Order: sequence, then structure tokens, then C-alpha cells
Amino acid sequence: MKTLTKIKNQAIKFHKNEAGLEALQVVMIIAIAAIFLIFIKTNWETVKGWAQDLIDQITGFTE
Repeated sequence: MKTLTKIKNQAIKFHKNEAGLEALQVVMIIAIAAIFLIFIKTNWETVKGWAQDLIDQITGFTE
């Protein structure tokens, strides 16, 4: 039980501590951007085709 209490207290302390929060947010943004770039890299042909279809629809629009 003593170990569980220590873990709980450390979790509470970590949650209340705002020092380093900005750095953590930056790291999270970079991680999300990396995931997005990996997705684009692995599915480039599909993304390229989708973007080309949209461009063709926009440029082919006549009133």
C-alpha cells in the first residue's frame, strides 16, 4: 500500500507541476506533425491523385 500511495502522490505532483509544460506541448506538436508526414510519405500516390482531382474540379469549373 505504501508504494501505491507514493505513486499516487507522484502522479498528483506531476499533474500540478506546470514547469516544462510549453516544452511538452512543442514535443507533442512535433510528434503529431511527424505522424502526418509519415502518412503523407507512405500514401503519396493516393494523396497526389486526390489533390489533382480537387485541382481539376476547381480549374474546370465554369459558370
